[in-house]
Amino acid sequence: LWHHACHTVDLFQYQTGELPSRVWAQQGPFHPELGIAMDMTVGLGMPSGAICTLAMSFNNEGLLGSWFRYIGDTGTYIARYDDLENGSGEAIDLTGLAPSMDGIELQDAEFFSAIRDGREPNASVSQALGTMKTLDRLEQSLNPVS
Repeated sequence: LWHHACHTVDLFQYQTGELPSRVWAQQGPFHPELGIAMDMTVGLGMPSGAICTLAMSFNNEGLLGSWFRYIGDTGTYIARYDDLENGSGEAIDLTGLAPSMDGIELQDAEFFSAIRDGREPNASVSQALGTMKTLDRLEQSLNPVS
């Protein structure tokens, strides 16, 4: 939850500009040796009505790596590393969209630019606090206090 779901929760809150009014989570059985759930679902409901559903599993067969399917009211997109496709599998040209396709390089450049400009950088610690609060709410829904 605190690592793998964090990225999607953060991205969804960033894209909507909202904090969720409702959160829910489910987890499968714990692995006998690792002591963690191998499967989990997370849901976020925003005040605007937008929802995010996230399914994660360590019970993956096949190639390792991350890909994400984003389904919205304007289209479906599949992101794999530096590639983006529409829902039909057609490549979307990202040429010229950013000065680099290296996310770390872009984040570092933004950080140093913010220092030079005397402003808060995008993706600052204070901006991430909302995501941490949402993850805490999700964890509490998995482990309710009796």
